[in-house]
Amino acid sequence: MVTAVKIRDLYSPQPQTAFRDEPLADAARLLCDRHVGALIIVKRGDPLRHPIGILTDRDIVRGEIRRGADLYLLTVGEIMTPDPLVLRTDLGLTEAIGALNARCVRRAPVVDASGALLGIVALDDLLPAVASELMELASLMGAQAGHEGRR
Repeated sequence: MVTAVKIRDLYSPQPQTAFRDEPLADAARLLCDRHVGALIIVKRGDPLRHPIGILTDRDIVRGEIRRGADLYLLTVGEIMTPDPLVLRTDLGLTEAIGALNARCVRRAPVVDASGALLGIVALDDLLPAVASELMELASLMGAQAGHEGRR
């Protein structure tokens, strides 16, 4: 039977975060040291860590080239993508893929019903779930074909 996979089943908890006033060089170093592709930007002093932006390794490269400035002269807030797509834990797999596709992004912060940051989900996290659902569907189709052949 095909199960209803939700984002709560797929996201990575405890995402790496940064603040908008931090030097971009520090954020780039954190990405490298932690072997992650994105930082969730939160407001300093916000205990729920509501996402206000996202900064990817690609944003850093593009932002530095576009601005023509040294990483030590830029802040995270100058380069980050503000108002990131956020996904709630109760969102289904298909809806999450649709939301990522609509915004043309590969990663999104995951939040609870109050908007508090819980984790991050990437397209790479969703692909195995899609493959599993397709395998379940194929199995179901095979079982039905076998049942019809016995009639």
